[in-house]
This record gives sequence, C-alpha cells and structure tokens, in this order.
Amino acid sequence: MKNLPISPYFIIIGTLIILLNWIFPVQAEKITSLFTTPKACKVGDTVTIIISEFSTASQTAKTDFGKGDKLSTRFTLPQTELPETGWEYSSNYDGSGSTQHRGSLSAKITAEVVEVLPNGNLRIKGKREIEVNQEKQIIYIEGIVRPDDIGKNNTVYSMNIAQAKIKYEGIGAINEAQRPGILSRLFHWLRIF
Repeated sequence: MKNLPISPYFIIIGTLIILLNWIFPVQAEKITSLFTTPKACKVGDTVTIIISEFSTASQTAKTDFGKGDKLSTRFTLPQTELPETGWEYSSNYDGSGSTQHRGSLSAKITAEVVEVLPNGNLRIKGKREIEVNQEKQIIYIEGIVRPDDIGKNNTVYSMNIAQAKIKYEGIGAINEAQRPGILSRLFHWLRIF
C-alpha cells in the first residue's frame, strides 16, 4: 500500500480550524440549518399563531306551570236551605325561550415567548393592531404552548394552545354605530321595555 503525501496546506488549515474552535467556541443553540426554520424555545423567541376558531351555542327552555284551588260549602238549617257558597282560583303560566350564538375568527398573529415553564412548555403573549380609515381592530392572544405542537415553520394552531385567551375588538365609528344608545341601555338595565 502506497502512502499518499499529505499536503502541508491541509495540516495548516486543520490546525487553524481547531484553534478557531478553541478560541471562539460555537454554541449549539446558535447553529441553525439552512433548510429549516428554528422553533421557538426560549424567552424572547417568536412563534406564529394560526387562529381558526368557530363557536356555536344554543339553549332552549320551556316552562309550563299550573295551579288551581276550589272550595265550596253548603249550609243547611232546619227548615231553611241556604244557597251553596264557595270560591274558585286558578293560575296558569306558559313560558319558553331560546338563544343561539355563532362566531368565527380566522387570523394569523405572531406571539412572543414570555416564560419557559419548568416542564418545558412556553407561555406566549401577542397583540396585533390594524388601523384602516380610523377603524382600529385589535387581536390579543395568550396561553401555553407545548414545544411539540410547534410545526416545522414555527407555527402553532390556536386549538393547540392551553389556557388560551383570544380577544378581538374593534374601536371606531362603525363599532360605536353598532352599540345601542345610552337610553336604550338604561331602559334595558331597568327592564322597562
């Protein structure tokens, strides 16, 4: 077997790489692949939340109530018969009601990891404000995410967030136009009408 000559350049380059790694150690958490997006894992990291919520609720109630009393008496005296006296009372109540509610929300929002829990789960918080024509829409989200639920693109679905609090509100002229007036709210509160 023939020995191949080792070029002095390879020895010099190899020695330089070893020295540079010893002088400037590379931390494992800073190494990222060129082909994948790094997942959120520490405080300050961000994760994209895909909000896809749909809720529906309905309730129906029916009540039937009836009550009645009847009392009648007859008095008789020797050689005189008095007319029968008495009274009668009845009360009936029928009531029914139903409510239905449907809502949906679809959005994407980036949230920040604000705490890493002892079990490795991540507490996240995020807020997005969008303003168009003096109408402001605000989306808030917070909750707890398992690192295993974070996808390869550093995304997580809202249904995988534990203790999720998702709030969507609007501020502006359109939102104010949808609210009842102050007298309507007062009468509703007093239950006058």
